[in-house]
Amino acid sequence: MDSVLSGATIRDFFAWAPLTLGVLIYAIAFLAKRNEGMATVPSLGTTYACARCGKRSVREHMVPQSHEGAVSYYCAKCAGSH
Repeated sequence: MDSVLSGATIRDFFAWAPLTLGVLIYAIAFLAKRNEGMATVPSLGTTYACARCGKRSVREHMVPQSHEGAVSYYCAKCAGSH
């Protein structure tokens, strides 16, 4: 019994190996990264406190103020006098 690999077997292996490995790597990366972006989105019902008076409200009702890379949220009353 001869156990030598034929040329067709080697050709088929090297023809399908890159595609198979590419799909495998893509699937592993997808599974590792699929929940990563959800941590940056605040959950529903999250409230923010005004940086000046401390009044709490949802983000849509707050006025963001950016300073030196940080973001502070102010209520409408304090944002008008700031």
